[in-house]
Amino acid sequence: MNDLRQRTRGKLIQNAIFSPLSALLIAAGIILVGLQVPIPVLTDVLGVPPVAWLAGIVPLWLGVVGANVASKSAGEQAVSQVLREQFDVNRITTPSLRMNVGQAIAYRERIDKAVTRFADSGMQGRMQDVANQVEEWVRSIYALSSRLDAFQHDSVIKNDLQSVPDSIKKLKQRLNNEDNEAIRHELNDTIARRQAQYNSLLKLETTMERAELQLENTLTALGTVYSQMLLVDAKDVDSSKAQRLRDNIAEQVNSLQDVLSSMDEVYAGDGLDQQSRLRANMGAQAQ
Repeated sequence: MNDLRQRTRGKLIQNAIFSPLSALLIAAGIILVGLQVPIPVLTDVLGVPPVAWLAGIVPLWLGVVGANVASKSAGEQAVSQVLREQFDVNRITTPSLRMNVGQAIAYRERIDKAVTRFADSGMQGRMQDVANQVEEWVRSIYALSSRLDAFQHDSVIKNDLQSVPDSIKKLKQRLNNEDNEAIRHELNDTIARRQAQYNSLLKLETTMERAELQLENTLTALGTVYSQMLLVDAKDVDSSKAQRLRDNIAEQVNSLQDVLSSMDEVYAGDGLDQQSRLRANMGAQAQ
């Protein structure tokens, strides 16, 4: 993965070009040259054409753009923009989950700033590797939050969690009162399928509860890693302290990936009734 600041160069240049002062100079050049505004003295005495305004405006504009590109605050702003475009919190509708993602992004931004405090390029590069690991961490947090958000707004799943137990109860009551062996056989099969569906729904619900707890724990761990990173100094970069920091991040990322894999297994399993999926798809198409 490329360093975050390398990936923000395009955004940084774009921001510099469209900054207020840059835009003002561009507008001035268009007006002065486009309207053929004469240059005082030079046009009257030497016959210099109005297009010569560009000789003064272009270097000034390049200087403004260059200063913005080199600005530390502009670089931090570009980093923030890229992160927030990459992990769009507006796509998550649950307020608490949206806040969690926003907090994770904020930690990532602060960690990127912490990397720049190392003057030595070698040290900065090694700590940038740590920051890149954190970005993968934030990516997993975003994925986990998105899936939790989708689950919490899945009306089909919520309805099935309430209706399937009632359906099983009614089917069992009907089975107890049924004498026809063929119908009893069909009822037993239906009950078994319904029970398998309900077991999968319960497993999904448990997985989601686990995911919510994991999300809270990992945000706490992310804050701890940020604090530890601030305590790393030049002599620690090659020490066991820095290595423990990287190992801790890797452990957190792997833990989140395990939870995400568990979600995939439950959603992809045959236990979730095909009819429920069909209803969900029909609902999505109707919208």
